[in-house]
Amino acid sequence: MGKYDRLPESPIALSDLVREIQEKKGIEVIRFDVAEPQFPSPKEALEGTIEAIKSGLTRYTPPRGLPKLVSAVCQYLKVTRSLDYGEEEVIITPGAKFAVYSALKAVLDPGDEVILISPYWVSFKSIPLMLGARVVEVRMKKPYGLDEEFLKGAVNSRTKAMVINTPHNPTGWVFTKEELKVVRDLAIDHNLFVISDEVDWAYVYEGEHVSPASVPGMHEKAIVIDSFSKVYSMTGWRVGFAAGPKEVIDDILAIQQHTVSAPATFAQWGCLKLLEHVVNDRTCIDSLVELCRSNRDYIIKELGSIDGVECPKPPGAFYLFPSIEALGIHSDVLVRELLSHGVAVAPGHLFGAEFKYYFRVCYALPKEMVVVGVNRMKKYFSMRTHSRG
Repeated sequence: MGKYDRLPESPIALSDLVREIQEKKGIEVIRFDVAEPQFPSPKEALEGTIEAIKSGLTRYTPPRGLPKLVSAVCQYLKVTRSLDYGEEEVIITPGAKFAVYSALKAVLDPGDEVILISPYWVSFKSIPLMLGARVVEVRMKKPYGLDEEFLKGAVNSRTKAMVINTPHNPTGWVFTKEELKVVRDLAIDHNLFVISDEVDWAYVYEGEHVSPASVPGMHEKAIVIDSFSKVYSMTGWRVGFAAGPKEVIDDILAIQQHTVSAPATFAQWGCLKLLEHVVNDRTCIDSLVELCRSNRDYIIKELGSIDGVECPKPPGAFYLFPSIEALGIHSDVLVRELLSHGVAVAPGHLFGAEFKYYFRVCYALPKEMVVVGVNRMKKYFSMRTHSRG
């Protein structure tokens, strides 16, 4: 048995199953399983990356990242979230996941505790476990919302951090300013850091995105994590960033220096070219958000018509987290059976053991793909219902 064999599996691992189905059965699988917008990356990012490669900009950047990109990210955070960070409080990382890893590594020691809001993105649990820390899970209210009393009861002398992911993966919940004030009060009273994953910040359909770092008193407690992957359909670029207190960012910088050095240089130039174009222009973001809003409403309407499938309407992100507890179908069984119908979803138990009768649907896809995938799911559930009764 390997050292990390008992870690929760990442949804990314489902790609091997999907490939096997596609190759053996010749079925083109609709990918609702991966948290990846399936749209072209912006032409500005493509042009900036190609220009960098053609110009020979292929050597190391400073470990903090391309200085012009660091400056551009400071401006981006100010425009999109009203956050004021100096360049010494920002670092460019190879994707948001490495930023999350480095932030947790910077603030946790073995034996420390970190609070997760359950259900949670699976790496939020795996990373602390790899670091020798202990995870404390605080379940959301049903269907969504912070359980204030449960959260307060989870904090003790060993708690060093909590993770807030807004908009939330996998439920699509958008934490309110009132909920974040509760988090702020706990962070200040108990001297905790708040890791704030905001990679889906733009996908808000009702309400508004509020960064925990924007709540008064949180500038020195919050570590903001973001990337270009989800909002700009640039998952393969692997460029993210973190912003927070200088001493934490300095520790992340040290970790980066001795592990990955820095993100790919030409990818950083592509991100810089993109930000120069879009920092004050949300046109490309707004069009994608509106498409996802339409997809959300369509899927909820269609899945909501299926007996035994409970699918609440979330206010943000591009995820749905339906329950099939009434049907008694374990999420692992659902994944295997849906794959044979040409649809891939993520099993709910990856986001917490108690969610074995849930599944995650990522709907940042072209509408025609969504329609095909939903029709396949409806056919599957219809066949399953008739076979049972």
